[in-house]
Amino acid sequence: MSAGDDILVLLAAGSARRMQAVVDDKITALLAGKPVLLHSLQTFLSTALIGRVVITYRDELQLTKIKAVLAAHSLGTTPINFIPGGESRQDSVLAALQSCEGHLGLVHIHDGARPLVSAEAIHKVRARALETGAAILAGRAADTVKIAKAHSTSVETSPDRGLVWTAETPQVFRTAIVLKAYRKVAELQRKVTDDSSAVEFVGQDVSLVENPSVNLKLTRPADFVLAEAILKTR
Repeated sequence: MSAGDDILVLLAAGSARRMQAVVDDKITALLAGKPVLLHSLQTFLSTALIGRVVITYRDELQLTKIKAVLAAHSLGTTPINFIPGGESRQDSVLAALQSCEGHLGLVHIHDGARPLVSAEAIHKVRARALETGAAILAGRAADTVKIAKAHSTSVETSPDRGLVWTAETPQVFRTAIVLKAYRKVAELQRKVTDDSSAVEFVGQDVSLVENPSVNLKLTRPADFVLAEAILKTR
């Protein structure tokens, strides 16, 4: 498999409910003068690893906005396809992966709301996935984590912080592996909150790759302020 054969699945179909109406669509909102989606997309394309992009979208209005953003910027000749997202992130990923049926290489699944991902991080996690078949970008937990008792706010246990990681994106897999996994969890109606959870469910080992840089996900209005401050230091 040569460079330029990878697929990027860029997830943009989220609802932005926690943005408190500050922005109606965080994916096309401006961050440091540039639409959020464009930050990570341009970074991925700069790596020369990506041969095709699949973007999931929420509705026709958002699709129109995304296409306008892409048309206004020179992104080279990499094919970009659009797939309608589903009710959940899990549904959107499965829809995108089904459009990649038969691909023999690696697929990078990335949240469009993570605009700060670096080319270095992409290369690191991709290299591990090439070796093992499945790898995710992650960060070591800085805080002590508490596990609550079921249906309670009381502490059940406090796991060793040295063993705790926070999952990020991109998460990179051999396409056949992650597509099989998502089809299996859908068949069993099992809910997963990230891609590696689906892959773990079918018995595939997933490697953790420590992110060398900040990879903030835009979730709340204050995250835009923080992300702009970080971008100014780069």
